[in-house]
Amino acid sequence: MIKCFVINLDHRKDRLKRVKKHLNSNGLYFRRFQAVNALKTNLKNLMKNIEPYGPLGKISIGDMACFQSHLMLWEKISEREKEPVLVLEDDAYISNRGFELLNDISWIPKDAKVIKCERFGNKRHRVLLSPKIKSINGFKLHYLMSKHSGTGGYIITPNGAKYLVENCTKVNVPVDHFLFNPNNSNVFKALKPLQLYPAICQQIDQSSDIHKHREQFSYLNVFDILRELKRGYYEVKLLPKQIFQFLFMKYTLKKITISK
Repeated sequence: MIKCFVINLDHRKDRLKRVKKHLNSNGLYFRRFQAVNALKTNLKNLMKNIEPYGPLGKISIGDMACFQSHLMLWEKISEREKEPVLVLEDDAYISNRGFELLNDISWIPKDAKVIKCERFGNKRHRVLLSPKIKSINGFKLHYLMSKHSGTGGYIITPNGAKYLVENCTKVNVPVDHFLFNPNNSNVFKALKPLQLYPAICQQIDQSSDIHKHREQFSYLNVFDILRELKRGYYEVKLLPKQIFQFLFMKYTLKKITISK
């Protein structure tokens, strides 16, 4: 079984209890990794490699803390691990076939850096994927070619972790956009994230500590409207290229589903 780390805040024992029962009952034993608490961490430490504003607007202290949590884990993986590992946030749910797939790691490409194992977003959301890279017992690997947010579950290799540690300076987007959004990530092209299809996990708990730190949108606030217009530009700036890939390069637009 693949080695697994679960990122968890000290005070979210409820989520730790749930994920432990879910994973352990399916034969996946993990190591807890202490998440950075936005309210108990000096702002200077939260912002050590993060710009306060970016293409998606102001980065909240919750998003900063989430980024630092993943970054600290990447540092540990790059220094101590020899094989790919699974990184989960503590609200992740893995499918039955997902546990079967994770029993063996020989299918993971040697040159892979990051594999997104998660389905994220509403049921209408579709993701642009490259032609199939590899097939594994009913699963397929594709290069991810459009935004697919979320860091609830991904496989990272030591080389991938090392690359991210060395290239996460002056970050101006949340960690999921940094990894999985070509519209505004300055590492996406070299990172070449892969998408597992169908996905094997999703986040099931909406009581995240991050959301309470984010600014609320108001149609009465001109700055909020300008921020959303800017976000909209970044959402579509790669659209001409993506349309070309879809029409002429056999890329596919898929609704990410979860395996049984």
